[in-house]
This record gives sequence, C-alpha cells and structure tokens, in this order.
Amino acid sequence: MGKTNISIENESFLINGKLTYSEINTSKPQAHGLLMNARFIQGIFDDQADPGRFARWGHLEWNAEANTQALVDALPQWYGYGLRAFTVGFQGGGPCFTVSNDTIDNNPFGKDGTELDSAYTERMDTLIRGADEQGMAVIVSYFYGAQARRLKDGRAVRNAVIGASKFLHEGDYTNVLIEVANEMNISAFKEHPIVREPEGMASLIDLAREASGGMAVGSSGGGYRNREVAESSDYILIHGNSQTRQRYYAMIQEIKGWEQNKPIVCNEDSQALGNMGVAFKAHRSWGYYNNMTK
Repeated sequence: MGKTNISIENESFLINGKLTYSEINTSKPQAHGLLMNARFIQGIFDDQADPGRFARWGHLEWNAEANTQALVDALPQWYGYGLRAFTVGFQGGGPCFTVSNDTIDNNPFGKDGTELDSAYTERMDTLIRGADEQGMAVIVSYFYGAQARRLKDGRAVRNAVIGASKFLHEGDYTNVLIEVANEMNISAFKEHPIVREPEGMASLIDLAREASGGMAVGSSGGGYRNREVAESSDYILIHGNSQTRQRYYAMIQEIKGWEQNKPIVCNEDSQALGNMGVAFKAHRSWGYYNNMTK
C-alpha cells in the first residue's frame, strides 16, 4: 500500500479518506472533492524510431529516464500550487507543432499487445511512486490514437488492456486512476471499433477494472460524451478543447442530467482558462493542457 490512497465517494474524490483540498485550512468548501489536474502525457515518453531528434532544451542526447525523473522532481512545486493529479500515457500524446506523430514509434505494447516493454513500466513505476510520495494521483492513459494503429487488431487492444492493468495491479498502487483511451471517438481510432464504439469501450472498461483489481476506470472523448460509456465508467472523463464556455457548461449539464452520481473530470483543456471557471462553479474537476508552447 502506498502513502496516497485515491478513492471516489459519489461525485467527490478523497485522498486518504478526506475530501481533496479539505486539508487546507483556508480552502473554499466549493473546492473540496475536486481533482484539479494537468496533462503530463509525455511523462514516460520514448521513441523507437528516431529518439535523437528529441535532444532539446540544452540536452546533448535524449534520455527517457531523465525525462521522467525531471517530472518527478517538479511534482512538489506543482503540488504546492494546488495540483492533485496528472495524466500520463503509455503511448504518449501529440507532439504539437514539432514533428509528425506518424513518424514516432511510442508503443510499448508490441503489435499483438502482449509485449509490455519493461523500460516503460519502470518509468511508469518511478512516476507513480514519485506522485505517491507527494500526495498526488496519476491518471494512467493506455491508448493514444496515432500510436494505437500499431496494434494489429481488437484482440491486440484487449491484450494491451489486460497487460497494462495487470502491471498496475501487481504494483499495488493506491494512487492510480485508469483512462483506457484518450479521445476514443476521434478518427485516429477508426481501425479499432472496440475502442471507438461505445459498446466496445464499455467492454474494455470492464476488462481494465477486472484486470487491475478494481481500480477506477474511465475513457475520455474529444468534445464527446456517451451515456453507455458513462454508465460503465467509475468516473466520467471529458475534454474541453475547442469548447466555448457555454458549450462546455451545456456538456456538463447534459452529463449531470444522466444522474450517474459519479465525478465528472476534464483531464484535457487547451489553455481554455475560462472553462476552468465554468468547471469550478459547477463543482467539476478540470485539467490543463499546454498544447502551444511544449
């Protein structure tokens, strides 16, 4: 068991049995139970194709382990500013405005989904345990569209879900939430109906929950919400990218109308700080995504 235990009670998140932020004497009651987060999706990133091109920011060479450790080292500062969770992906995310994702090979699962790369799991372990020490939760995302195409079929997708979930279960982590896929509805997942279609995703959510030993599971969509996916999820993940404040508010209200009595969590919103205000007033968790400066 870790130092940080993330749990869900109705629409609220608790850390070590207490509503989040309630440990801060000066905090507003409206903040209690929220999980304010950020998208650190490249926290365990590597590239099997051409890693040398990521030797940046004064570094002479790319070092995936050093990249992960740098994030671990920064977590105390993020925590101090109120962050209580972040999303990291086994398949990373989009390198906006840098290189084409089609040229990157960041798939630790292998073609048939059975080859979970130990270098990736070691970095993931380092990051999860670093967050645990700091009192933070980690939303572990399995699939990213541009990399999921490297999985040959639906059976490979299922194998990857089982493998990743078993890894998390065997790690005995208590500060992890699972996101099966990032923006499951986008065209990048067209090769995998089991991810893109609601009934397929519902089955993957059930599979991840079982194989992980009961961890909380959900899956996000880009401006997308689906009742079947919400009903199968333990917490409902949404993205606010490209949404006006009114559209974002309407999306939250629609989901609330389903009366699921579960947390609604945005874990990606591209610098739309106005939506953070909307989320807070609606008592919903919000996540920042810096897709501009990298």
